[in-house]
Amino acid sequence: MHTLLYLRLLTLVVGVSGADSKQFREVVQRLHSNTWNVASTILMQSILTAILTEAFYNFFHLRSLLQKFSIEKWMKRRNLTPIKQRMIVFQNSVGTGNGSNLYSLPYQQLCGQIANALRNQLESGEGDLLEIFAYNVPPENLEKLKNQNTQNLSEEEQSDLSRIKEQVLNQAEIGLDDLQITLADFLLKVDYAFSVLIAFLILEFLLTVPTRLAVGNYDYEIIFNISISTVSGLLAPTIRNLFVNILYKK
Repeated sequence: MHTLLYLRLLTLVVGVSGADSKQFREVVQRLHSNTWNVASTILMQSILTAILTEAFYNFFHLRSLLQKFSIEKWMKRRNLTPIKQRMIVFQNSVGTGNGSNLYSLPYQQLCGQIANALRNQLESGEGDLLEIFAYNVPPENLEKLKNQNTQNLSEEEQSDLSRIKEQVLNQAEIGLDDLQITLADFLLKVDYAFSVLIAFLILEFLLTVPTRLAVGNYDYEIIFNISISTVSGLLAPTIRNLFVNILYKK
């Protein structure tokens, strides 16, 4: 039906008639058929890539490993040493100490838990998570914050403590934003690269195994495979996120 509409529209616009009409129709039909075949191939390839990529992430705990690695690199970039000790503090403050479960959360949810833990420590003055995210705050101010409940404060000291809390909160929010941007950027790059690789392997498998044909002997075949795999791989994360949002939407 779509092909007939295209034919009628193009015939009116171009004014093709007579002996050239049949050839013109064949060209349009071929264009429509090829466009549909390529688009449907890319779509199905993207869906299959999205499913397999998510399966790999869950089965091999790739998200947990990648996020832990990214957080360690983030701490190293901010000179938060010793890294191992800082990671232990981070896990105990944000989660239950079980790093595997903590790092397997989507980074948005992980950062949400970090924000809650920071607020709790800011109010109670207990814990060392603030030292990680508000590392620009002078140590003596963090020490005053920790001792806020151990002494009777004068009005001037309470005012000073409020100022310190505001300073620590601002720096902690900046640190958390920096971590979230770092995680999002790193995971997005890895996700795209991994999806393109999976898409290429799927395409190679589908083209070679059923027919036993050696696809890739010619330059145009290699270019075709890489092009389809790249487009499918770049679409796969978007499709996977769409499915996840639909399935887990409350």
